[in-house]
Amino acid sequence: MILSRRLALGLAGAAALAPAARAAKPAHEAGANESGASAAPAAFTCGAALPLSGAAALQGDEALRGIQLAIDAVNAAGGIAGLPLTLVTADMPSPAEAGAVVNGLITSSHAGMMFGSGDSALSLPATAAAELAQMPFIELTAPADGICTRGFKYLLRTGPSTQMAAQLAVQTLQARFAGRKLGLLYNSSVTGSAFAGALNAALGAAKLQLTLSVGYPEGGADLHDEAGRLMRAGVEVLLHVAGPDGALAWGLATHGLNWQPKALIGYGAGYGYRQVAAALPDAFTGAYVIAAPFYPDQAETVQAAYLARYGTAPRAADSLTAYAGAKLVFDTLGGVDGDAGKLLGALRQAHLPAGAMANGFAVQFDHNGQNTGAYVTLQQWRGGVLAPV
Repeated sequence: MILSRRLALGLAGAAALAPAARAAKPAHEAGANESGASAAPAAFTCGAALPLSGAAALQGDEALRGIQLAIDAVNAAGGIAGLPLTLVTADMPSPAEAGAVVNGLITSSHAGMMFGSGDSALSLPATAAAELAQMPFIELTAPADGICTRGFKYLLRTGPSTQMAAQLAVQTLQARFAGRKLGLLYNSSVTGSAFAGALNAALGAAKLQLTLSVGYPEGGADLHDEAGRLMRAGVEVLLHVAGPDGALAWGLATHGLNWQPKALIGYGAGYGYRQVAAALPDAFTGAYVIAAPFYPDQAETVQAAYLARYGTAPRAADSLTAYAGAKLVFDTLGGVDGDAGKLLGALRQAHLPAGAMANGFAVQFDHNGQNTGAYVTLQQWRGGVLAPV
């Protein structure tokens, strides 16, 4: 397939952006009526700090869709302790703005708890700001291991980690590609670097070696040199960690070289989104993807709700991962009568079996706040559809 580099890389940044932060009546703020008596709260307000513009907007918007679907489901069932849920969103386009975004949701919008983050580089400062403010922060989709290893008390992550992805990568290599020359290509993002570190540790434990490991700057628009190095090294199976730009740049580079490794295993937003695969279908056909479950049968009702609300099929697993995590939080919050102060304790005590969450996850949080019941699966692009392997 012939596609100009400018067009392909432009497609990578395309995303349907969500609205900017919306004002909402505070959930827990008791206003005074005309007689001076305290008025009952009208809603429970939760905040969402997500990238709704910038490089990670596609991931942020997909996560936001999942959160909104969870809110729709809870409100349709009567809300939390008889109160409807209200969502206040704020655009968090860069790490430098994360702290101000989180503090704004707390001080101006009076959110009772908070969701994030769509991207690991944003999650690190956002969760730090929430910790300082003693605000419950539920990380839904950002996977870097370091997010949950800082001893934070007000942070839990419901989705999978980069360590889980690295372990599945090594299991896949052992089961399907034993004896092949292995290569790693990764961007220098927080997620890319975290995966590379976890993969090297997992490979060492399995006594496997990489023929060549190549890093490149995040947002790199030209991977011809890197692809050439991997080709000359004789790499047969390549693990590539990339965002949309990096995945498309890889497809263009291998097209220009008229070379492909025998197998490609992708990880990151560059390989899990339909829009990216549609831009270079020839490059993606047959590619393996390590990602959270993409709408298994048990999530059929969530998928139908997504289609009804947004008029299109889900773009990636991030929306379901976010839905499952948010729904768990709301169900738990309902169990403590809407008391946000009891939310984290109740979640830490939860022990739910596999299949309890809409995407198949179990629920059990470890001492770092990581849901050890989350997992990733091996998937493959076949005819423009991401299917489980």
